[in-house]
Amino acid sequence: MFTNALSTADPGPVTRAIGPKTAALVEPYHFFQPPTARVNGQIPLGDMRGGPEMASVDMRFEIIRGAPFQWERVKTKDITATLLWRGQTLLLTNAVADCYGGAAAGFAYFNFRVPHEGADYNFAVDVTNLNLHALALDLWAPTNQLEGVLSGRLAVNNASTMHVRTWNGEGQIYLRDGLLWDIPIFGILSPVLNSVATGLGSSRATEAAGKFIITNGVIYTDSLLIHSTMARLEYIGTIDLQQNVDARVTAQVLRNAWGVGPLVTTVFWPFSKLFEYQVTGPLTNPKSEPLYLIPKLLLVPLHPFRTLGELLPGADSP
Repeated sequence: MFTNALSTADPGPVTRAIGPKTAALVEPYHFFQPPTARVNGQIPLGDMRGGPEMASVDMRFEIIRGAPFQWERVKTKDITATLLWRGQTLLLTNAVADCYGGAAAGFAYFNFRVPHEGADYNFAVDVTNLNLHALALDLWAPTNQLEGVLSGRLAVNNASTMHVRTWNGEGQIYLRDGLLWDIPIFGILSPVLNSVATGLGSSRATEAAGKFIITNGVIYTDSLLIHSTMARLEYIGTIDLQQNVDARVTAQVLRNAWGVGPLVTTVFWPFSKLFEYQVTGPLTNPKSEPLYLIPKLLLVPLHPFRTLGELLPGADSP
């Protein structure tokens, strides 16, 4: 029995003392230094191998002084939260973290009363003003040139620890002042756009936003829009959690150019199909195919775009 006990112990040795199954459960969650936690409740000593042993657990852990923390590849400088472990359920609530120059908050719920190994779970996380470059260093590529300020929400309403293909949920993202061409599914069109106007395929995104749903581990969006001074990209399609993409992208050149954008879009609307592509394959190396085979002669009316593009502010890559 624990009553208002304060602890700065490393959670690793504590969970291993309880038993190997408990230690395996929390192994992906790692504190770089022990946090300060207030502990209340009761827990049996010895390994808990199933429901009967876990039934008498009633523990509350309040992390009142955070510490650097890592889950999988995601790192935070500081995190505080409350964990409620009652029988065969575990609730993480009031989680708040400083990470990647911004903030994150969320909750997670695990239910171990399932007929399979592991647990069913759901969670939600909101992020605000994350540094995209710093986040990508940990998640994707240590040499990336990505830039931008990222906010958004991810909610997984139903999932199992058996496989990420069980994920079902929804979310949204918003990026401002971004440089995204290092992401292959965006950069794949960069040479095509640069052939129309210098810098068109490497300009900074003023904003990007989209909503998505997740069904059986497959993410679908019909509203991902990326705006820059020189163009607008629209993505409709899917990407699964094994990083396979199948999407259609349409680029509208000079769509957002101040003063002339609406006029150019109207006049050259028939040529919009020139910039409609199907993108498929692994996220790290996707392939693109034009949806319409159009003779090169039809590109002649677009040649003025090069001169016009070079005159517009913000056309050059930063």
